[in-house]
Amino acid sequence: MSRILAQFVHISDTHISPDPDYGRHETPYSTRAGVEALVRALDALPFTPDFILHTGDVAYDPDPAAYTAARALLGSLHSPVYYTPGNHDDPAALQTILLGSAPRSPFYYMVEFDELLLACLDSTGPAKPPRGSVSQEQLEWLEALCASSDDRPILVAVHHNGLPVGVPWLDEYMGLTNGEALHQALLPGRQRVRGVFFGHVHQDLDVIRDGILYASVCSSWAQFHAWPGQADTLRDAGAQPGFSVVTVTREQTYIRRCRFQV
Repeated sequence: MSRILAQFVHISDTHISPDPDYGRHETPYSTRAGVEALVRALDALPFTPDFILHTGDVAYDPDPAAYTAARALLGSLHSPVYYTPGNHDDPAALQTILLGSAPRSPFYYMVEFDELLLACLDSTGPAKPPRGSVSQEQLEWLEALCASSDDRPILVAVHHNGLPVGVPWLDEYMGLTNGEALHQALLPGRQRVRGVFFGHVHQDLDVIRDGILYASVCSSWAQFHAWPGQADTLRDAGAQPGFSVVTVTREQTYIRRCRFQV
């Protein structure tokens, strides 16, 4: 394998609540217990990630108190954490309370590393939740980034699933309303895009189209099924919570799926 440019951890859908018992209606443990176990698992890794990518639904609902709780739970992580907002989030509260920064709308940004770019998108645009959309402003920004002469590999982060996978509840109920437009914005940089990392679907799901990898990750709380033709949201009661360890080189992306006990 060629020289490693970054090793990071992908997490998502923590659904943190100020109520320590929230979430027990879906799993034997609360969302808070899931996050506490996630933090312990990340602290026990035999290496220090270059960064942690959280692809949204940080909070259980757009409740300011949830971000105070998130700051207490996630603030002990030893690597920088980059966030994208999810459909359950309040992007302004995420920025002001969790990140301590002035709010911008939409909340999208780029992180520049020496040999890598990370583009974080806000998919909480106008759509009937739990669907989402990425604004035209962001699509134009992303397309310009992908078409630029900068040859550094690009990672993209977004909360919602973008491409159809033949599962009606994901494609017609959960996904981006303009996922095709997002994909078209990426095409000028298809040789540089090392992955589009998303959450929202509470499971590991990989899609490759035109050489571009789209990869989701498990929640630290409840997981969902996605059988071909499935029309309803069905919880996968036997699935453990998880995270992904992602290794990026100039030529490839390697993802290791990890599970942990709560």
